[in-house]
Amino acid sequence: MLLNLPIELHAQITEFGKIKKTKKTFVSVPVTVSDQEGHYISGLKKEDFTLYQDGVKQDIDFFATYDEPLNIALLLDTSRSAEEVIKKIKDAAKDFIKLLNPTDQCLVATFDSQVKILSPLTSNHQALKNSLDKVQIAEQGGTIMYRAVEQIAQNSFANVQGRKVIVLLTDGKDFGSSVTKDELLNQLEESDILIYTIFYKTGAGFNKQATDKKERQSKKARKRQKEQLSSIPAGRVVYIPTEEEIELLERNAETEAVDSLKKMSNTTAGRFYLSDVPDLEKVFKEIADELRQQYRLGYYSRDAADDAALHDISIKVKRSNVVVRARGKFRAKRL
Repeated sequence: MLLNLPIELHAQITEFGKIKKTKKTFVSVPVTVSDQEGHYISGLKKEDFTLYQDGVKQDIDFFATYDEPLNIALLLDTSRSAEEVIKKIKDAAKDFIKLLNPTDQCLVATFDSQVKILSPLTSNHQALKNSLDKVQIAEQGGTIMYRAVEQIAQNSFANVQGRKVIVLLTDGKDFGSSVTKDELLNQLEESDILIYTIFYKTGAGFNKQATDKKERQSKKARKRQKEQLSSIPAGRVVYIPTEEEIELLERNAETEAVDSLKKMSNTTAGRFYLSDVPDLEKVFKEIADELRQQYRLGYYSRDAADDAALHDISIKVKRSNVVVRARGKFRAKRL
């Protein structure tokens, strides 16, 4: 069931889901409800929910069930690190498109040293699949992940109403973005966009081809290291990191990448997935299933209209032993 959105409410929703500074501020809150075993609970009504801002009960002015159409952005990492897995990612993404309803819209975008929109929002499945066929690995370095998420949220979803979702597939490492992680997280606190992040594992755990390639790269690195050492003039001290130190740096970068993706998902009430590439089809299906079970609540906030503070949102459901996942914070404007 989808309640009609009042005309005056439309004027409150602005670019990037930001909150317009008026005497009344509209806040959109996506909500997922499940039991203790993780089974989604459907059939709830507006009266089953109670919404609080900073501990104060709010009137629920808007209520929509999972019948509300989706607006989804598939955002794919095409940096060099994805070279071994890009075909499987494209195949899994095509399977995901098959799960969309006729009224859903999707866009396809990639990022490496730049962001490319291969298909704008459309419900044409064939056009989306054709755009996925165009996905290819970048010839030059760079991974502007934070900038890519910002651009989709600010530009592609500008003036888009309803449920907005970004599905981000990446190894999570950012190199060269014009926006920092903290700046992006602050912006996401102003939006009602759900972000599902999928950190895919490659390398030795992926397949023999990747394992062999890593071993070849390791041998080349050792050879370069020997050549560098042999060319150093006698008596000159030059520090060259060992292979173990390089691996430690890579592990630290991976830990930071996972942390960034988790924070994006947690901030927006989405979900983080750690996946081997062969399992991507299963992950996509889980995301599609969850999106079909979500509710969206909306309310007018009077207290937040003229400040830049971070406000807490909490949801209670008139059911026992349930797990509620929802947008937990919002900021009326950027600091």
